Amino acid sequence: MHEASIAQNILDIVIDVALKNRAKKVNKVFVKIGKLAAVDYNSLLFAYNALKEDTIAVDSELLIEEVEIRGECQECGWLDAYENYFFSCKKCGSMNVKIISGEELNITEIEVD
Repeated sequence: MHEASIAQNILDIVIDVALKNRAKKVNKVFVKIGKLAAVDYNSLLFAYNALKEDTIAVDSELLIEEVEIRGECQECGWLDAYENYFFSCKKCGSMNVKIISGEELNITEIEVD
């Protein structure tokens, strides 16, 4: 389960940033995770909640925003969203599609006291 290591990395970053900014408590952590990052959100939340015990983030909430898969056709320039992992241009049929979003795993905001 790689979600536990992701949760630990998120928590390490959050605590480090909070302490450097003299925060006493972490309230909320906002993350953006792309569909292609292959993260199970329930497992990530479970791991985060288990790992945050005995830290300044003990009462924090991890809020996840899912980022859709978007691609740009390298033949005709068409921008589109994709629901599955078959990346062909819906306009010209080309398979030469560059993924421009959907692989993210970023902490976007940390709310502290």
